[in-house]
Amino acid sequence: MPTKNEFNTSVSGGQPMVFNTAGNLTFHAAGRSRAKVEHPQGSIGADLMRRNYVRYLVERYNRFREADASFGRTKTRFSYAFIFKKIEAEFKAPTYFIPVGRFDELVDYLQARIDQTILGKKNRAHGHRNYETFDEYQAAQSQAVG
Repeated sequence: MPTKNEFNTSVSGGQPMVFNTAGNLTFHAAGRSRAKVEHPQGSIGADLMRRNYVRYLVERYNRFREADASFGRTKTRFSYAFIFKKIEAEFKAPTYFIPVGRFDELVDYLQARIDQTILGKKNRAHGHRNYETFDEYQAAQSQAVG
């Protein structure tokens, strides 16, 4: 029976660990927490209501894209990050760093993306709405708080 050579070491404080098992060297770095990013004043991320509405639309889009699979659309693998990459390509900035002045443009973009999904088209054909407007969203959030 062959012997198993094993080398284990770790450094205190959550530092990297090295494992050598049967001639295979593996290096595991402890997970690093990212510093919380503060969104600059004047960006969508710094405005709580606008940020949450964009998040609502993104989540809505992702749910509609997931539903597309039930209609037979499975040609590509689904990724939740896809919409954020598309926004960044379109607006030349990460989603929540887009200036508040472009909020309406971003909302129109996201709403159009939702409407272009198979479920979005089907809902519109039957007269069903795909999302709340920003004013409706604000009113609902204000009622929930008060």
